[in-house]
Amino acid sequence: MTATEPTVQTGEPMHRQLWFRVLAGLVLGGLVGTMMGPDLGLMDQGIAVQIGEWLALPGRLFLTLLKFIVIPLVISSVMLGICDGNDIRAIRTLGSGLVYFVITTTIAIVIGFTLTGLIEPGSQIDSSQLGAVVKPDIVAPNVGGSSIPATIVAAIPTNLVEHMVKTDMLQVVIAAVIFGLALLKMPNVEGRPIVDLMRATQQVCMTIVMWLMKFAPVVVFGLIANTVITMGFGAISAVSLFFLTVILGLLAMIGVYMVIVSVVGGRNPVTFIRDCRDVMVLAFSTSSSSATMPVTLRTVEEVHKIRPTVGRLVIPLGTTINMDGTAIYQAIAALFIAQAYGIDLTTFQMVSIIVLSIAGSIGTPGIPSAGIPILAAILESQNIPVEGIALILGVDRLLDMSRTVINVVGDMTAAAVLDRLFGHKMEDDPIPDNPA
Repeated sequence: MTATEPTVQTGEPMHRQLWFRVLAGLVLGGLVGTMMGPDLGLMDQGIAVQIGEWLALPGRLFLTLLKFIVIPLVISSVMLGICDGNDIRAIRTLGSGLVYFVITTTIAIVIGFTLTGLIEPGSQIDSSQLGAVVKPDIVAPNVGGSSIPATIVAAIPTNLVEHMVKTDMLQVVIAAVIFGLALLKMPNVEGRPIVDLMRATQQVCMTIVMWLMKFAPVVVFGLIANTVITMGFGAISAVSLFFLTVILGLLAMIGVYMVIVSVVGGRNPVTFIRDCRDVMVLAFSTSSSSATMPVTLRTVEEVHKIRPTVGRLVIPLGTTINMDGTAIYQAIAALFIAQAYGIDLTTFQMVSIIVLSIAGSIGTPGIPSAGIPILAAILESQNIPVEGIALILGVDRLLDMSRTVINVVGDMTAAAVLDRLFGHKMEDDPIPDNPA
């Protein structure tokens, strides 16, 4: 078996397939967490929390090792995605990907606004709850105060090592694009050693992914059990209508993806979503699209059969700037908090939230709860009390897990669409021996 051979074998019995074992781990983790958590009160919570920490240890090691390979995998994948295809085609794919992501993010925000306007979950909040709200300790980034030119300049990498240390994924992706395009303009004999190094780097990263995925069921079990032990399901009751609104919004976005996959991508939506199950379960468990990215990249190439020249460009780019699930959450949360405080937003404020949500999603780290600081910035910019975030912090973890699923499905949908539109064109033009 080679290092990149898929772990999911369609001929295997269902109980031996990875997605089933991971799903079983998720269900068992939820059951164990419920039995040990605060909802049933069957054991002392101090002891339960300590046990939960040990149960989550394999998952935290798993995430740490996945994050360890994200930077080299992004750099090698993006550079190879450009070098393995014609430079003009690669630029067209990148540009089309940016336009596609902006469109789907806008659709996501509109869905969030529409559902919140119809359901009005904030109107159900008791005003007495607002008096007990304490302002959360959140540093809000300034997503609306900088000029557009200054924002563009800030996105250009200056010190690659510093960006890698800080996990500034947007700058890392842009640096990889610049290096990849430069390699295409170099004589083949001079650029080939770097290309070979990138191939070896990607192969090493994917080999590590294959090792780690063998432990995925245990990882999912521990992470879910610890989450339920820590917060319990009782945290949902206070803001249940808000929770339901977000879930409905995320499901609606899945429906949008299925239409896009069918109409534009030319694929069977049922088969497509079925083939996404490994990534979806892992994304739900880890709440991190960045940590899930190596598995996402392997899935689009080996399961969805998307051309590597497309997948290696679209998936790292999507992991960096495509956050449709987060955008839905931010739109619903902003309007929910405004409703709770009795604030009627103007049309200009609604448009501003859309623009700021799109801008804030670009470069947002694909890590757990990364959208909370962006939400704080959006609220502050529209004079909506940031203290209102405390109302939703109790369910943020569960919703973070759910919206991460949408984020990664959105990346895979984009890869399928752009593969159909540009994939064959990128492979039609072979790389010349001396492109300079």
